[in-house]
Amino acid sequence: MAILERNHLMIIQAVAQEGSLTAAGIRLNLTQPALSHAVRKIEIQLGVKIWRREGRSLVLTQAGQWLLALANRLLPQFSLAEERLEQFANGERGILRIGMECHPCYQWLLNIVSPYLERWPKVDVDVRQKFQFGGIGALLSNEIDILVTPDPLYKPGLNFTPVFDYELVLVVGTGHRLCGETSITPEQLAGETLITYPVPSERLDIYTQFLQPAGIAPRQQKQIETTDIMLVMVAHGRGVTALPRWLVEEHASRYGLHAIRLGEKGIAKQIFLGRRETDDDIQYLTDFIDFAARPEEF
Repeated sequence: MAILERNHLMIIQAVAQEGSLTAAGIRLNLTQPALSHAVRKIEIQLGVKIWRREGRSLVLTQAGQWLLALANRLLPQFSLAEERLEQFANGERGILRIGMECHPCYQWLLNIVSPYLERWPKVDVDVRQKFQFGGIGALLSNEIDILVTPDPLYKPGLNFTPVFDYELVLVVGTGHRLCGETSITPEQLAGETLITYPVPSERLDIYTQFLQPAGIAPRQQKQIETTDIMLVMVAHGRGVTALPRWLVEEHASRYGLHAIRLGEKGIAKQIFLGRRETDDDIQYLTDFIDFAARPEEF
């Protein structure tokens, strides 16, 4: 069975473009005898006449003309593919798949992604939120490249980098009975409707770090996926919620919101970016983490 190779196409193209074996040999860094031998070998390997002699010139046969057209189509694609692979190998091109386990972090992410894309014009960003086996599972199974999470789960082969600190606060509307408070106790939420993201309570800090240690549960829990709708509900007195202070301050004037400290000391949190240790040599990935952690330095 004839096997067509890339070097066959390169020789056919070079001979056709240069017009002689001598000039084609110079282009291909081959001596004229070596190129003559290669020409004969190609015809033997492919089992078809590619050239015919007209005087001292080589003229392509019908099969040769078809192979030349194929070479003119494929060889630039080979070159482009090699260039792209080199860029991938050097961490200059790719798709950065970001998984989100922090619902209110989208605005922060947007502020990071926009200047990052300007720094890496050949890198695309894809943001994913729903994972079949959770964020850590998605990271370990290569479904995502970076995991944004407030709750890192340290496993072999994973690294987590803290990128910013924040305080989790209770959010109430301006007409709420707790609006004037600077801090609250768990007992003060016992009669409230608590609005949360659609996340199990064991993964919500308002439960694990505030209500459950005190043996308190809210009167009712409502789950809402969209932050803006959640804030509108709170602003209209349909319940209270817990969000990062920076997010509340950003939307306070627009929705009429008030942030209240959870307990006298508050609840301090961090956002982490998780990645696989095996990806430490991907420059555009590590640069994203460095940029997210220290944007003022870039």
